[in-house]
Amino acid sequence: MKKLLVMGILVLSSISFAKLEVPEDVEKNINKSARSFDGSQRMNYINWQKRSYLRMDEVAKESGIPQEEYARIKAKLERMYGSNYAKQLQVLPDEINDYKDVVKRVEEATKGNVIVDEEVNQRAKEEIVKTLNAVKVPKEILEVYQKSAEELFPNNYPKQQQFLSICIKDYFEILPLLKKELNK
Repeated sequence: MKKLLVMGILVLSSISFAKLEVPEDVEKNINKSARSFDGSQRMNYINWQKRSYLRMDEVAKESGIPQEEYARIKAKLERMYGSNYAKQLQVLPDEINDYKDVVKRVEEATKGNVIVDEEVNQRAKEEIVKTLNAVKVPKEILEVYQKSAEELFPNNYPKQQQFLSICIKDYFEILPLLKKELNK
């Protein structure tokens, strides 16, 4: 039992004194910022900063963001906080979340899933009905256009209205061409 206890203590102490491997430039920055500390306080500070730097890499890998984006975020944080990697680690999750939020908004915007104000949506829906009733396009063709608009932009009536306007305009431009082709 005593042997196990002694071996456990030895293993734990060797783990705690294991060398933390960080890039040389990072180590230089940490050592420069630790100049104001003495003795064990200096070693604790250096180890704390190294652990923070290594933890930043782990957080970035776990988040799943591209490596190029992590490098950009890391450079930004270094400009903001210098060699204070503990502070950088504290701010890193917010920066990653900001990046993911921007990516999400861009994807939503490109897909057309932008959330539309309810009042604007209702007004556009009414305009669609008025437009479809007023236009001189066969009902069957309008139904095809409307079905396509609903598939492309579900619950986004301003986009549907825009799509239908383009389709109706195109219909009147294509109609003479079709008549011309059929008369050949």
